[in-house]
Amino acid sequence: MGSILQPSAASSETFRAAALALKLLPREARNEINRMTRAEMNPEWRKIIGEKATSKMDRLVLAKGARVAPGNPTVLIAASSKRPLSDGLVPDDRDIAAAFEFGTPDRNKKETYTRKGSTVTRRTERQLPWRTNGRVVYAAFAEIGPRLASMWIQTIVRKIMEAHEK
Repeated sequence: MGSILQPSAASSETFRAAALALKLLPREARNEINRMTRAEMNPEWRKIIGEKATSKMDRLVLAKGARVAPGNPTVLIAASSKRPLSDGLVPDDRDIAAAFEFGTPDRNKKETYTRKGSTVTRRTERQLPWRTNGRVVYAAFAEIGPRLASMWIQTIVRKIMEAHEK
């Protein structure tokens, strides 16, 4: 049994065939497929990410910058905002996004450092969720991934048929 991000051998072959077919299409057909993919999937991806992001920090870090980047193959992007939050965290930083998506094994971890001549002890990972296999983005991808793949392959086949009929 594979994980949600590792397709089976049969679906992997289908994706390879679709990617190759997309390379063979004329440039204007590829551009139209990319426009259609972005127009149809962007609102869906943002909506699903928004539904899965249950806390304020999930929305600020993971849902900001969610978009579909068309190409061969299409890429689903989350946590790509470069605008710093009020405390200085930048959601686009991979470490920050990964910490909020996958959590931390020890929320009670303490760090001690010296500040203005006194020793300070803080729980630096208290605001992070417990360790998981992906709470927001992975769950959203599990929901939308098959629909995106189906739409992408159907659109490519339709464009090939239209080009062949001309």
